[in-house]
Amino acid sequence: MATEELFEALRHLPDQVRDAAVAAADVEGLPGPAEITDVVIVGAGGGGVAGDVVESVAHLQGSVPVQATGGLSPAWLSESSLVVAVSQSGDDRPTVAATRVAHASGARMVAVTSGGELMEMCTAWGVPVARVDPFAGPAAGLGVVIVPVLVLLERVGVLAGMNRLISESAEQIEARRRLIDADPGSVEALAESVRGRMAVVCGSGGVGKHAARRWVHRLDRVGGVSSVRRNLPADEAEAASWATLARRIGAGVTAIVLRHDFEPPGLSDRIDLLGSAVTALHEVRAAGEGALAQLLDLVLVGDAVAELAAPRRPALEDP
Repeated sequence: MATEELFEALRHLPDQVRDAAVAAADVEGLPGPAEITDVVIVGAGGGGVAGDVVESVAHLQGSVPVQATGGLSPAWLSESSLVVAVSQSGDDRPTVAATRVAHASGARMVAVTSGGELMEMCTAWGVPVARVDPFAGPAAGLGVVIVPVLVLLERVGVLAGMNRLISESAEQIEARRRLIDADPGSVEALAESVRGRMAVVCGSGGVGKHAARRWVHRLDRVGGVSSVRRNLPADEAEAASWATLARRIGAGVTAIVLRHDFEPPGLSDRIDLLGSAVTALHEVRAAGEGALAQLLDLVLVGDAVAELAAPRRPALEDP
């Protein structure tokens, strides 16, 4: 059974996502749609992942170019650029440095943070700030920094339909929590499959790529599982390289393929190429309506697997 700490976090996650949306909806001082020609999202770590996800959404339905640049502010920023600085803690050094450069360029700005140096700078400059929960744990952290950026970009006219997207995501979080709580068998089996082996996580398209990054991070940091992200084989030669990898890993290799509704065509053929090249092969299918809901759904499953895969501490004996 998943840890009590994980389920406690999941119980609060839908409300944290909704609260983040409400906080962003109340931010004042944003530029109008006619004032913005492009958007740049700067942020490292979780802020960087948030930027990548929002960029993927904007590619599908944005009204102006949206680019996530990690911890860098590009040289071409202008007064008609909107820079969104994202850092849950507010103390990520690359994000703080990029924000200083953006401010010096004269670009319009807004920040998504809970405090730290980023909050101090933006408050001193009069830059609008969408405040996020500083205590949102890893299961919530990704959602509570993505959601405000989506809301803010809708308010400045860059995106549309974000309220529905966010609502669907919160509903899917609740549905996945109930499912894992009622029947944890599938995540327990996957945790057992990766325990003591190397995990290779594959995800295609924006949703799959970002979810796979999260899986690898949590499996390594929480589960104590050696993990890497890798593309599925495109031909027999690449499939053979998987077999070589598996032979060199004495404990075995578990391949995990993250599936979703927004993946490129032909993925099933590439999965078939794996054949018997790995010790175990698992497909994890996202549920929910919309790209954000499916991304967060995959993230929650990965977090649960990582928690369950973690080495078990021996029970304390009664004195």
